[in-house]
Amino acid sequence: MTDIRQLRYFTVLAETLHFGRAADQLHITQPPLSRQIAALEAELGIALLVRNSRSVSLTLAGEQFYRHAKALLADLDTAVRTAQATARGERGELRLSFTMSAAWSLLPALVKAYSDARPQVELRLDETLPRDLAQALGSGAADFGIAFPGQPSDQLHYLPLRREPLCAVLPSAHPLAALERLDVAQLAAADFVSFPRSTAPALHDALIDCCRQAGFAPRIRLETHLQQTIVNLVGEGLGVSLVPDSMRRMRLDGAVFRPLLSSPQIEQGLYWSANNANPCLGGFLDCARDLAARLRSTARRAPSPGNGDTAPPPDRSG
Repeated sequence: MTDIRQLRYFTVLAETLHFGRAADQLHITQPPLSRQIAALEAELGIALLVRNSRSVSLTLAGEQFYRHAKALLADLDTAVRTAQATARGERGELRLSFTMSAAWSLLPALVKAYSDARPQVELRLDETLPRDLAQALGSGAADFGIAFPGQPSDQLHYLPLRREPLCAVLPSAHPLAALERLDVAQLAAADFVSFPRSTAPALHDALIDCCRQAGFAPRIRLETHLQQTIVNLVGEGLGVSLVPDSMRRMRLDGAVFRPLLSSPQIEQGLYWSANNANPCLGGFLDCARDLAARLRSTARRAPSPGNGDTAPPPDRSG
């Protein structure tokens, strides 16, 4: 049966038309090369070469066989390289689910870093609610998820990436909008636009606790799931809210964002399933850890860490 070694020997000989030079390129001696070519011709039942004492040439059948053999070897080399790159996580597909808050904070930098590092991996993005993330990761619908801590599954690893404070978002016509900073207690009489606790328990509890520590329970007028929708409703004058500080990048007409004099730090991180065997996970984790390190470095240099990003807690990914 024709084997790959015989095809490689033949293509080199077809390109050099000289047994000595072909043997040198293949790092073998001439006798085994001659035996393999003879065995190939015997297997095929045809003559591929015309040999005489001075030269070697291809028969018509040999010319046809050479073209197909060269294409076959090129396809094989490509298949081998592709399989090896896939096993190393350099090719393939990675599915990333993220929450609305991540879209305004972690997601762009992380996607850019990974796409630059692994340009041949197809990255699929899916915006989801925090409450739906654990199911997506457990079912394999997502390889990674960016969300707030507290996902209800002991089968998930977690890597903290970023911390940021809450900020107030108010209608631009609100009397408090003229202030540069707000004390949360100044919002005690306002109607709030918020979200159900089931949507993002960690963020919901941080908002409620922030208000309670200021001496009041927020009066929730409207609830919706997405932070962007909350900001839009505030911009229409339907209430105020507390949102992650990164949401101020939204810059919506009709809404203004103001830092708080005192705010809890809201953490976001990366989740993935302990049972996920996708080879691309390692490269993405490397990028995520690099991003977390850059954020820690930035936080150390920040003059007022209480009002901006702070270093995430230690890696708890296991």
